[in-house]
Amino acid sequence: MTFKAALYGWTATTLRTLDHHGVRLRYPYRDRIMFENAILPALARDESIQRVLLVGCGWYTHHYPALLGETEVTTIDLDAAKRPFGGDQHIVGNLTALGNHMPRACLDAVLCNGVLGWGLNEHDDVEQAFGACVDCLRPGGLLLLGWNDQPPYNRVAPEDIPAFARLEPVRVPGLDAHRIVALPRNQHCFQAFRKPLSD
Repeated sequence: MTFKAALYGWTATTLRTLDHHGVRLRYPYRDRIMFENAILPALARDESIQRVLLVGCGWYTHHYPALLGETEVTTIDLDAAKRPFGGDQHIVGNLTALGNHMPRACLDAVLCNGVLGWGLNEHDDVEQAFGACVDCLRPGGLLLLGWNDQPPYNRVAPEDIPAFARLEPVRVPGLDAHRIVALPRNQHCFQAFRKPLSD
């Protein structure tokens, strides 16, 4: 085990212990608060959302599966050391190869917040990753994107990704618009898309 993996394991155990005692350490940023207090609870209340993929793990995401209630949650991250921050079902792998880990049309929702422009940067990789996400969504499934619409993080924007042309814009769950700027200082915004039922 690497030092990083051991450190992350200790951190995850400590965070869960604190959670158990009612002490919850969270990122205090408005975008994360909006994601945790509005979007995830709205998805948890949606009976059509039974299987969810959460893309990207970190100390601040360890509690996300619990916020989705009874929903079956799978997490994915390229960094094997981040496994302790993932859900009970976790994939160590690249989002570009999602199809190697999940069958087509098996997911009700894919939640990808803080990944586009933050590791998933190159146009070909972005297209391959979101193409795989769309393939794994069932007809009517939801793709939620959280990203920073400012340089250099917006080098590849949703309108430049061919996979998004296969989706329809819809309101962000728990909010009242298709595109919401959650944190003006870095233009972090949420956008939601749905796979057509006829796909």
